[in-house]
Amino acid sequence: MTGHWWSERIGPGYSHGYHIQRLYEERTPYQHLLIFNNPQWGKCLALDGIVQLTQGDEYIYHEMMVYVPMAAASLPLRRVLIIGGGDGGTLREVLKHPQVEEVVMVELDSSVVTACRKYIPELCPQWKDPRFELVIGDGAAFLRDKREKGEGFDLILLDSTDPVGPAVVLFESPFHQDLHACLNQGGMVVRQAGLPFTMPDLMPFLTCRFREFFPWVGVYRVPVPTYGEEMAFVAASKDGSSMARPRSELKGRFYNSEVHSASFALPSSWLALLEGYRDNGVVPVEAPF
Repeated sequence: MTGHWWSERIGPGYSHGYHIQRLYEERTPYQHLLIFNNPQWGKCLALDGIVQLTQGDEYIYHEMMVYVPMAAASLPLRRVLIIGGGDGGTLREVLKHPQVEEVVMVELDSSVVTACRKYIPELCPQWKDPRFELVIGDGAAFLRDKREKGEGFDLILLDSTDPVGPAVVLFESPFHQDLHACLNQGGMVVRQAGLPFTMPDLMPFLTCRFREFFPWVGVYRVPVPTYGEEMAFVAASKDGSSMARPRSELKGRFYNSEVHSASFALPSSWLALLEGYRDNGVVPVEAPF
């Protein structure tokens, strides 16, 4: 078997190992980008030494990010903004919904888009869909500009990396204020909130952050095998409506209505993190990163 072993560090004394056949590697202006093939998981994308997705299970993450708000919405979500998501997986799932009339994706690193389109084209065959607009730039600056212009979206999906480097601004209070301002009435927002077992502060921090601005905030869980544990998603609605129960029937490779409802049932350990971190709903002054 050609190739060699490569590992990503997950925590102190803990890593995931992959036998890889390197397909592409680049040091972009923002991060180290690696695309490789693995016998078990297929083509994989790693950024700064951390696997972002694999062909084998990426559909779980992307379906649950998109289908939960789509199924829970009381009004059609016609105008969608994706911040991050340069691999195209979230875009693919959004464009499967016929009520969507416009999708704007703002990705900071054009190299991610270019490399994924070339080396993992299976992730998203819809790059040329006429409903789609790609913006290469800073997501926080884009959202701030839309707020100043009074433009809104029905759904905002934050498919960003963890709070490291340029992504840190996406976790700060002014950005969340802009999120609220840029949602139309009945609008919804969903963001990935890390792995509570190995990143215990991120999910409760983001939950508190959302509570600064939104009347309803919920957490749901998604099993992603290559991440090694369940991932947390934090969701919020502008009008206070809950996303915990689907209003319409959708079905994907992983998603269905029963999975939707069950995903909002949180383990006791997650509830303890939320209760331990919350201080009367006020976000601590210092972020945990």
